[in-house]
Amino acid sequence: MSDHRISNAAFAPATRHLLLPCAGLVLATLAWAGNAVIGRDLRHLYDPLQLTFYRWSMACICFYLINFKDIGAELKYVRRNISRLVMGGICGMAGYHLLQYYALARMPASEVAVIIGMTPVTVTVAEAFLRRAWPAPTVMLGIALGLVGVWLVCHGNGPAASRDALSWAGIAAAVAAMLCWSFYSMRVTRCEGLSPMTTMFCMAFVSSAVLLPFFLYDVAVGGTSVPTLRSGAQLLYLGIPASVVAYALYDRGIERVGRVTGAQFNCLIPAFASALAALFLGEAITERQIIGLFSVVIGLNVVVLRKSREMSNSRTLGRVEK
Repeated sequence: MSDHRISNAAFAPATRHLLLPCAGLVLATLAWAGNAVIGRDLRHLYDPLQLTFYRWSMACICFYLINFKDIGAELKYVRRNISRLVMGGICGMAGYHLLQYYALARMPASEVAVIIGMTPVTVTVAEAFLRRAWPAPTVMLGIALGLVGVWLVCHGNGPAASRDALSWAGIAAAVAAMLCWSFYSMRVTRCEGLSPMTTMFCMAFVSSAVLLPFFLYDVAVGGTSVPTLRSGAQLLYLGIPASVVAYALYDRGIERVGRVTGAQFNCLIPAFASALAALFLGEAITERQIIGLFSVVIGLNVVVLRKSREMSNSRTLGRVEK
């Protein structure tokens, strides 16, 4: 009886310890899913270049305002990480979101989210190719489930032959965004001497600086819409909750529960985006698409968990060899 009470007492603090970071990870994935929905909703007011610039210029200012002391103290480490910061700003922020918003202007948010959500599969296949080794059978099963799910979601409302050129252009942009984020995930890791918030500020600054001349030319030639109360709030959402708040919650969450668990929460983004798109944009969800979303989420989790097990085994083997 006493042992039972002791085990329960030990278990309760651990549960409370994990509750807040897990809630933060859920909120982060919801915020990123909301980014897809709002990007789709704003397609008639702002082109992809303007959306991307507005988002990261606002995020850059916010990152600086909430972390300017640490940013000033850590500037000496920027030079040694300059290549990663530039690559992250161009590829992981400017390039990825430019392609994502281009895709959202041409196809439903649910389809864009599910295609881009296959990033863990792309990274796994690329790493296997670089190692010149086939992925494990379990990983292949997860990849197959994910691909079947993508096909069901993207063709849930009709056959592929019914798609027009704009829709196919959106699919191409979504695939390019997925590849862009995969490259960023594989090549850009944490920067030495820089906190996550300082790293995000530097990448957002690079992204804004790179996009600025193109943005000015775009506005001079085609103009831009004056924000209304609704569209202004949506732009603020892209720059603050979907960028600053979401990345802060995600970084804090993975510090507590680990990157593997954090990656599992990311697998929910396609499902969250589809639900939010149905709720706020009126996008239809068919039974085939629901089955497809389940298939994608299960397939991504199979890939992530198997990959984490392989990494754990390799670290264990390395310690044994030492």
